[in-house]
Amino acid sequence: MPDLLRVEELDVMIGEAEITDRIHALRQGLNPTLRRVADLVLEQTAAAKSMNIKELAEAAEVSQATVSRFVRAMGAESYQDFRIMLAEGLSQTAVRRAHEASEHAVYEGIALTDDAASIISKVARRQADVITAASATLDPAELQKAASFLSNRQTILFLGMGSSLLAAEDGVMRFLRIGKACIFERDPNVQMFAIAGLADRATAVAVSDSGRTRTIVAALKEAKSLGMPTVAITSSGASPLARYADALLLTPATIAEPSGGEGIYESMVSKMAQLMVMDALYALVAVQEHDRALPRLDYTDSIIARSRMK
Repeated sequence: MPDLLRVEELDVMIGEAEITDRIHALRQGLNPTLRRVADLVLEQTAAAKSMNIKELAEAAEVSQATVSRFVRAMGAESYQDFRIMLAEGLSQTAVRRAHEASEHAVYEGIALTDDAASIISKVARRQADVITAASATLDPAELQKAASFLSNRQTILFLGMGSSLLAAEDGVMRFLRIGKACIFERDPNVQMFAIAGLADRATAVAVSDSGRTRTIVAALKEAKSLGMPTVAITSSGASPLARYADALLLTPATIAEPSGGEGIYESMVSKMAQLMVMDALYALVAVQEHDRALPRLDYTDSIIARSRMK
């Protein structure tokens, strides 16, 4: 009975998706070391569920600490939890897929039969999951590289559209507060004008979950061709956008890579990871430029205070 109760608790933790489905979904956004663990688990699932953490680390040729980071990114609190999740996924595959096929999702993981309470729970869990996974996919070395680009130039040109506008606009607000000149134009032609005029003075920061939005890819490609340092925030390390990034800030892949024939939609939870990455980038730049950033923050705090009613 305790084992059954534990499985039920884990079902609440991981939601409707099987653990192997989650690994598939998040795999592309993982850094190369974590991806090695993911590939081993996906290729040798039956064997992996019986391995202890040392055996899995040796099989994947990584450290045990890396395996621990991987299982946390997949939503497990410990390696033992991950093994239970893996075993449960194997035993319930047919049942869960049949259940999912019978329900038409109107939102990521939300079915027509869900009530208000279950929708609140599912949306909260999905957003918490993607933030947890983002802490594993975001490479500190790439974040440091991006921060250096922003510190070395006074102007930042943000690029984004669709739901990625939220992260771009958040970046404008945050970096303005520490004295950076920020430009964000929605019109694709004006974006190109800005790139041409600021090539020697600005850093371009492009935000796109898929990394395949035509106008954003074209803008970052143009920026790179003119010698502007480029930063990409995307969930796809193999995307066209990633190819033109001098610093690549990966977020978890919340939708599968396109294979043709599937519907096109934007992930509703991807914006949470994008905002987390933008906040981390801002915080690192502010720390590196603290002598200038702190007085600017004090001043902008006073502006915010004046806008509040007593």
